[in-house]
Amino acid sequence: MTTPNDPYNQQPGYPPQAPPLSESELRRPARPKSVDTAYLLWLIAAGLGILGNLIGFATAEAVARQTLEAMNVDTSAVGAIQPSYGSLIFSLVVSVLWILVVMQMRKGANWARIVLTVLGVLAIIGGLFGLVAIGILFSVGFLGVIQALLSLAQLVLTIAAIVFMFKADSNQYFKAS
Repeated sequence: MTTPNDPYNQQPGYPPQAPPLSESELRRPARPKSVDTAYLLWLIAAGLGILGNLIGFATAEAVARQTLEAMNVDTSAVGAIQPSYGSLIFSLVVSVLWILVVMQMRKGANWARIVLTVLGVLAIIGGLFGLVAIGILFSVGFLGVIQALLSLAQLVLTIAAIVFMFKADSNQYFKAS
């Protein structure tokens, strides 16, 4: 039984108990629309990246040939052109890990937001450098055009996702989580 002098029924020799948590402290903060929007943008960007990489497997040899021709290298002297598939496989693995981090960001993990921002900025820089070679993709044919358009869409989605992750209501959500 509690008394006015001892509202938490503490016993002698024990440290005082913490006051009970309020209802607002027990509830997780509501996830704002901007976080859900960033989540969807990240997932779509990752999906486009995976699709672009799969198309990249089909166009890798043609892109390598066009690149050598653009650099005025005699492709007959080079012999058989063997494109590097290692970077494409690495990109697929990174895309899968990216999706796992996006899931954590949606749950309110601020570390995931920071990781996505760093990866997103690196993807934006890579995408901007990739715009230099967009002519080569367009010269490869239909799949090259699709791959170039997917890259452009992924670039725009990545920028938008980063913006939505740092809106005011998103900042409050990540601070409270």
